[in-house]
Amino acid sequence: MNSSIVTYSWIFMGFFILLMLVMGWAGMKKTTSSDSFATARSSYGPLTIALVIAAGISSGSTFMGMPGLAYDIGTPSLWYPLLYPIATVIGMVFVAKVIKRYGDQFGTRTIPEFIGERYNSNFLRIALTIISILLIFYVVSQFVAAATMFQTMMGVDYEIGLIITAVVLSIYVFMGGSHSDIMTDAIQGTLMVITAVVVFFCFIGSAGVNGGFADMMSVIDNENPQGGFNQLFLPGDNTYGAFWLVALLFIAHLPFAVLPHLGNKFMAVKSGKDMKKLIMYCTIFATILPLMALGGMLGLAVVGSGADIVPDQIIPVLFSEIFPPAVAAFFSVAVLSAVMSTSDGLVVSLTQLLANDLYRKTLVPVLKTPKAKAERNELLISRYSTFVVIIAAVFFAWTPPQYLSVFMWIGIGGIMSAAAGPLVVGALWNKATKTAALASLILGTVTYWVVYLPFGFNFSNPFGAAGIGVSVSMIVMYVVSLATFEKNINMTGKKTVNH
Repeated sequence: MNSSIVTYSWIFMGFFILLMLVMGWAGMKKTTSSDSFATARSSYGPLTIALVIAAGISSGSTFMGMPGLAYDIGTPSLWYPLLYPIATVIGMVFVAKVIKRYGDQFGTRTIPEFIGERYNSNFLRIALTIISILLIFYVVSQFVAAATMFQTMMGVDYEIGLIITAVVLSIYVFMGGSHSDIMTDAIQGTLMVITAVVVFFCFIGSAGVNGGFADMMSVIDNENPQGGFNQLFLPGDNTYGAFWLVALLFIAHLPFAVLPHLGNKFMAVKSGKDMKKLIMYCTIFATILPLMALGGMLGLAVVGSGADIVPDQIIPVLFSEIFPPAVAAFFSVAVLSAVMSTSDGLVVSLTQLLANDLYRKTLVPVLKTPKAKAERNELLISRYSTFVVIIAAVFFAWTPPQYLSVFMWIGIGGIMSAAAGPLVVGALWNKATKTAALASLILGTVTYWVVYLPFGFNFSNPFGAAGIGVSVSMIVMYVVSLATFEKNINMTGKKTVNH
C-alpha cells in the first residue's frame, strides 16, 4: 500500500477514534439507568434513527463482503444487495409500530423480552434469548472486516487491527451503551451514505478504466466470463444458481429488521407518530447503501481477477487505485465506520441478553432482589459484560473466514428462522396464539439447522437454509394459530394476544 495512503489513514483514523470516544462520553452523560443504557428510550428523531438502522443493516458485509463476492463471482452475487433492502423494509413495515407500542406500554427493552410480553411466555423469552447468542457470529464478521481494513490500509498485522478495534469499541460502548451506539452510528451512517453514492458514480463513470462505460463492461466480461453482466445466475452455485435459490435469499431477509441489535432501535424513536417518517427514511438509505457492491465489479475491471488479494479487500484496494492518497484514506475510514456502526449495536444487544433477559427478567423475580439493588446490578452487568462479548469476538475472529457475508449469516439465519413466525405473523394477525408461537420458534429453528448442516445444503449457503426456516416458521405460526385460537380463548377467557 502507498505510504502516503497509510499516513493519511492513520491521521483520519485518529480523528475518527477521538470522535467515537467523545460520543461515548456524551452517551455516558445521557445514561442514567439500565433502561437508558439498553434502549435510549424515546430520545431521538426519525432521521437519526433511520441512519442508525440503515448503518446497522449495511454492515461490514455490505461495505466489504458484498463487493468481495461481486469481485470474486461476478454479477449473480448482485442479487444479494438488490433484494435484501426491499425484503428488510417490507418486514420493518409490519413490525416496527408493534415493537414501539409494546416498548412504550410495557417498558420492554429487547426483542426476546418483547416476544415474552407479547405472548405472556417466559419460555419464549428465554428460548429466544439463548438462540440470540448466535449474534456472536455477526460480531465476529464485523471484527474481521475491521481488522482487514487496518491490515490493508494501515499496514498493521491483522491481529493488531483486531485488538485496536476491540479496545475502541470497549471504551465507548462501556461508557454510554445505546446512547453512544446511536450517536456514533448516526455519524457513521452519514459517512456510509456519502461513500456509497461516490462508489456508484465511480462505477457509472468507469473510474480507473481506460475508455468509457462500455469498455469497462467488456473488461469485466473478459476477466470473469461466468460472472459478467450477461449472467443472471451462476450454474451449480448453492446461493445464486437458480431463481428459487435467490427467492429464498429474499424470504430470509423479511424478518431481518427484528434482529436484536436493530429491533431495539425502534424503542429509541421519540414518538410512535414518527414511525412513518422513520420507515420512509430507512427505505431511502437502505436503497443507497447496497450500491457499494458495484465497487466489487469496478474493482474487477481496475485491479483484475489475478490480483494477490483476499476478495474482501477489494474496496480499499480499489480506493487506492482510483483516488488520491488523502481521498482514498478518507473513504477507507468511512468503510471502517460501517463496521463499527454494526459492531457497537451488536455488542449492546448481546450484553442485554445477559443483563435484561437473563438477570432482570429471570433471576431477579426468583431471588426477589430489591428494586434499587437489581437496577444497580443490571447496569453493572450491562457495562462489564461488554468486555466478555468483545473478548469472545476477538478469540473467534483470530482466524478469518473466507467470506464475511456468508459467515455472519450462520447466526442470523438461526435467529430469524426462530423469530419469523412469532414476530412477523404475530405482528400482522391478532389471532396468533402462544401455542403457535412456541411451535413456530421450535420448528423454524430445527428446520434451519437440519437444512443448513449437510442435509441438502452445504456450509456455503446459510441464506437458502434461512429462507426455508423462515418460511416454515411463518407457515407453522399461521396453521397452528388457526387450530388453537378458539381453544386459547376458551381456556383463558381472553385472547392470547392484544393489539
